[in-house]
Amino acid sequence: MSGTERCETHVWASVGITARDGVVCRIWECEQCQVWTAEPFAPEREIAWDETWLSER
Repeated sequence: MSGTERCETHVWASVGITARDGVVCRIWECEQCQVWTAEPFAPEREIAWDETWLSER
């Protein structure tokens, strides 16, 4: 498959997290072709760091 071709059914893999225009997003890449997408995190689901058990370590 060349760099410009797309597969018919994407197999998505999470490859990282970044901020885009001030919004935290998870980056997904297709394992079969070169397409990718950014999925914004839902701000209403965020938990403050101090409220997690990890903050106690």
